[in-house]
Amino acid sequence: MKTRVLVAFVVLALLLGGTMAFAAGGREAARPDTLRIGYTPPTLDKADFMGQFEEGLIKGLDEWTQAAGLEYELFSRSPADHAAHQQQLQIVEDFLTLGVDYIVLIPTSYEGQLGAYRMINEEGIPLVIGNYSDPFPRDWGVSAMRFAGYSHYDAGVAMAEYVAEKYPSGTSMAIIYGEAGKVSEERGAKEYHIANGFNVVYEDYADWDRVKAYDATERLLTAYPDVEVIIACSSAMAVGAVQAVDAAGLTGQIDVYGAGATIEELDLIVDGRLAAAWFRDPIQIGEAAAEAIQLHHEGREGEITEAWNVPIGIIDSYDAIVEQVNPITYTGMGRPWPPERP
Repeated sequence: MKTRVLVAFVVLALLLGGTMAFAAGGREAARPDTLRIGYTPPTLDKADFMGQFEEGLIKGLDEWTQAAGLEYELFSRSPADHAAHQQQLQIVEDFLTLGVDYIVLIPTSYEGQLGAYRMINEEGIPLVIGNYSDPFPRDWGVSAMRFAGYSHYDAGVAMAEYVAEKYPSGTSMAIIYGEAGKVSEERGAKEYHIANGFNVVYEDYADWDRVKAYDATERLLTAYPDVEVIIACSSAMAVGAVQAVDAAGLTGQIDVYGAGATIEELDLIVDGRLAAAWFRDPIQIGEAAAEAIQLHHEGREGEITEAWNVPIGIIDSYDAIVEQVNPITYTGMGRPWPPERP
């Protein structure tokens, strides 16, 4: 059984100069009969990977606690956007004030939330990192009991191998990254595309943001109107790039490739407006986070695999959706499964 407490944004508290802490004063003691779990991703949008991850997290927690006769409270909070690093750090501080037993964190920036990791470790709260399967570098001096995610490197390579089979050498390509850093570089896989014969004529950063990706694509189409392929390094940016291509009247002439295969991307693939997207099952990843909490709570820490990877697939058609996508991706949004065939 669960109680879910949802607060999507901390913007109001920041504007008011407060902390939006769950409890005033010192750290609040957790009730012995109820597990308290804090979950903070960059967004709680159900159409996004992080919202779908939460569906998997809840599924795994529900199945375990109901069978074990336990109760839990899940506190879900997100900052304003993927770039609101300080807001997410404040959420972590609030979780610690609340006295949570576990924290599940999908960081706004893998490197940029080092302060949050240290704070959680210092308080002795078991930490699960979502969306990443690579453990922290040793010289960071921080740790998590599980990294439940996938290899961003493998995702970038999978897409590079896929598109290499579809275009001749010399095809012009643009890459739209999120923000400078390891994740963008791995997802963009520029070196692989060049090695496969593509001519990368344009690169830009859009901070994982749909509107910024739209603007970046407009700049691209002005500077390189003959570009043939656009690689977008996130779901939101893929949607923005598709919208810009649509607005320019170039749908069908320029192929856009996405990252993550969220439900918006899946709809665009079915419509023929997005060529394909690499896919990792967020429901399965969320369940893996719940499994780590279960094993730790039951004193089975030795059974927790630190680096937990979900396989990478490519979604490029209705049939691929039905074959690879978890039905909860649709039913969790109140939509029928399987989706309507085009």
